Amino acid sequence: QALFIEPLAFAHFQSGDLDKALEEYGRIISLTTGRLLVGDVYAKSFYMLGQIYEQKGMTKQASENYQKFLEFWEGADSSLVEVSDAQKRLTSLNNQ
Repeated sequence: QALFIEPLAFAHFQSGDLDKALEEYGRIISLTTGRLLVGDVYAKSFYMLGQIYEQKGMTKQASENYQKFLEFWEGADSSLVEVSDAQKRLTSLNNQ
């Protein structure tokens, strides 16, 4: 089900409807089967939630979600765009 929710969540994000995007990404991380079947979508949802919270000015929640994302992708190649971006954003938020 996460595979079907993610495109909708991303479309809401791109259109600027952060509340709907937040709701849909929240649905993805609440799916227990999502962790097992589509772990990459599940993990990237935390990255997207970090961006949403950051845009909404909710820095604590943004930091928490970037941290969760990085924990899931621990050991991943830091040249991956999402990983390096999350690291930069987390550092920036923690320095505020």
